[in-house]
Amino acid sequence: MAGSPCLDELQLRKLKDHYEAQKAESSASKIQELVDCVTSLQVQVGILGERGAGVTTLIQALLDKPRRVTDPWAYFREAPQPTQQPVAHCHPTYPNLTLHDLPGFQVSEKAAAYLKSLGDLSKYSCFVVVVGNGGLRETHLQILKAIKQKGKPFLLARTKVDLDLHTAERRLRFRYSATEQLGLIRKELVKDGMDSKTVFLVSGLEPEKYEFDCFEDRLEAEVLNLKRSHDGNLEDLAAMSQKKITELYEICQSGSLSDVPAVLHSALENPTQIRLDVAVIGEAGSGKSSLVNSLRDVGCGEPGAAPTGITQATKKATPYLFPAVPNLYLWDLPGVGVEEEDISRLDLSCYDFFLLVASERYKHVHSCLARAIVSAGKQAFFVRSKTDVDMESLPGSQAKPTEELEELQEEMRKNCVDALKKDGMDSPRVFLVSCLRKQTYDLPLLQEALKNSATDLKKKVLKQVIPTVLSRLVRRKSKVLMKDVWGKALHICLFCVENPKAAVAENIIATITGFCTVLGLDEASLGRIAQACNTAVPQLQAQVQSRFAKPLDSDYVLSLITKPTSLIDRAWGYVPYWGQGKKAEPGISFESTYGMLQQVVVELSEDAKKVLTMAFVKD
Repeated sequence: MAGSPCLDELQLRKLKDHYEAQKAESSASKIQELVDCVTSLQVQVGILGERGAGVTTLIQALLDKPRRVTDPWAYFREAPQPTQQPVAHCHPTYPNLTLHDLPGFQVSEKAAAYLKSLGDLSKYSCFVVVVGNGGLRETHLQILKAIKQKGKPFLLARTKVDLDLHTAERRLRFRYSATEQLGLIRKELVKDGMDSKTVFLVSGLEPEKYEFDCFEDRLEAEVLNLKRSHDGNLEDLAAMSQKKITELYEICQSGSLSDVPAVLHSALENPTQIRLDVAVIGEAGSGKSSLVNSLRDVGCGEPGAAPTGITQATKKATPYLFPAVPNLYLWDLPGVGVEEEDISRLDLSCYDFFLLVASERYKHVHSCLARAIVSAGKQAFFVRSKTDVDMESLPGSQAKPTEELEELQEEMRKNCVDALKKDGMDSPRVFLVSCLRKQTYDLPLLQEALKNSATDLKKKVLKQVIPTVLSRLVRRKSKVLMKDVWGKALHICLFCVENPKAAVAENIIATITGFCTVLGLDEASLGRIAQACNTAVPQLQAQVQSRFAKPLDSDYVLSLITKPTSLIDRAWGYVPYWGQGKKAEPGISFESTYGMLQQVVVELSEDAKKVLTMAFVKD
């Protein structure tokens, strides 16, 4: 199914008829060349997969119309009906790109019969083969073989990754690791000889996560020849909180890119509105829930208190507001297992800080937890709970002088500090507490330490996610610019029909200058960024590598968009009378103009990301 002509093409044909009516044959000829070029640049992408794999949902995400689901059960009840006939969608950013939602195949359907129903595969420039959580089937492999035989490029999109992770988390509980699960999914796809560079793990419902951005970039590279310099690797989900990224992104997305540094620095200086998630972690029965209640000055059994008991009371991670600090939540986690393998699978990305709780001596399980926290790039306080029980169990404790008991406590504290240092923690802090005798030991000190450390902890987690936030902000802005590129390229070529090339070059340079301003690369924007971040302007300018961000020469710009004169036209220019003894003037190429403006946006966007990132390097 061929894509329908874009509105711009229809307007061009009407404009050509107008010039022909005015007997302006030269202008009409140029318009016809433009129409032919617009037609030749149409790109058709076939997207197919097994029924129920989420092909339509993925296409909606590519069209910037992701389906937002707040009720998962409603999503399954209202799931879209299978596509019965090919449906063409014109891409909102690239009018020459048409995405074809092709009918899916059934599990029992033979690959040969399905391929026959699709018709001629040669009409598609590229394919996206969608694989659901059922994995690669023999039909997928046969379809990929047929695509390869046609010499067509293809990408493999593994959809519903969010559903896989959700299921794994419920099944594995504390043994769940998002990074490990993603690795297993990828391993299943590449084991059949698939090139890992063509395989992408995505979710059509959550396009801001996983490898959707990389998938988009690779698709644009295949069909539009848009090359980016970054690798586009999957974000390390174990190292940063997606919740924190989203939270900060929403704060920064209003306004221009040059305003972002001031907003970020304001958040860093006064991070009151930023949420801090502190996980209380340890073995079952170590007194984690009682500690949460004591830190919040809430009695056990009172309204809003964490449940406690002789048996394991905490079945699900539950947040409780710490009243002494705005937006600080203490997460009461279920008790962890004692197996080292179970601890190595813990997903620590959701939390910003930890209270590692032990009710007895420092054991192997605490050592494993400490190493896991350090490996995740996080920090923790070590809390030795039930200190009153330890002290009272000492022989003759009632008769021991206070000084001797304090010495024993310091020895207990020193042993814990030494053990934590061996497990990689720098300058560990140990608190000996009792939830029954709150004022006797270190519970007030722990409350004060959380209160005093909150601002610095919030700043640290913000700095960790800032690069990802900046990347998403720049990407959002570049997509807005890219939507105008097709129309601007057409405008420039139409402007060339009745205007000299010098004026055309000025028009292009003005367009590129406008891109620089939007992306914060002009002199005034760099000045604002430097002032907000207390950075020298030359340092920021050094990050700008694109030739399009520097002063442009008209002749150079024209050389990039001028199509070469054919040998026949050059020879005809020397023929007396008919050729009028004039050399043929090379014309402006719409394909080159469109391609150049696309690459301008790509290069300037990468420079904008480097500039904004550089502004925070020194912090």
